[in-house]
Amino acid sequence: MLAGLAMLAATGMAMADQKDPGLDRLFARLRTVEDPVAARALVQAIWETWLAPADDDAGVLMRRGLQQMGTGEIDAAIETYSQLIELRPEFAEAWNKRATLYWMAGDHVRSVADIRRTVALEPRHFGAWSGLGMILAERDDLAGAVVAYEEVLKHRPGAEGVKGELARLRSKLKARET
Repeated sequence: MLAGLAMLAATGMAMADQKDPGLDRLFARLRTVEDPVAARALVQAIWETWLAPADDDAGVLMRRGLQQMGTGEIDAAIETYSQLIELRPEFAEAWNKRATLYWMAGDHVRSVADIRRTVALEPRHFGAWSGLGMILAERDDLAGAVVAYEEVLKHRPGAEGVKGELARLRSKLKARET
């Protein structure tokens, strides 16, 4: 089974992005897989595909931004991802990375705007939906957070912790209604 997943993951990995047709197969399998090890492999393959830009110029910027993120150079990484977005505005993962950086910088308004752009480009982006759910819950928009976390589970049914967070948020919402 894992060998089959590796074959799926290897299709188009050098130059991909959210438009890679192999993602449809990965997501279809992720919705039905019961083995947690296989699910993790599928999730990893999806992330690798999302991270792989469709051309070398975008790849240089993606790698630079990842390095800057890794060393805590938040402002520099925001600038790098802004350049990448200018170069390839259709590249969902560039928007997602910048959303993460804005969140790290405490700018939740810009983070949410970039998350919304991410999911407009890649509606299955469970990472972006999860980030949106977290921010909305922090802002006490419990109904919005529930919707975001439901989107996570729609695309990644076995997402660890999301079911518990959904139950907690729904309980809080119900208590407010009474």
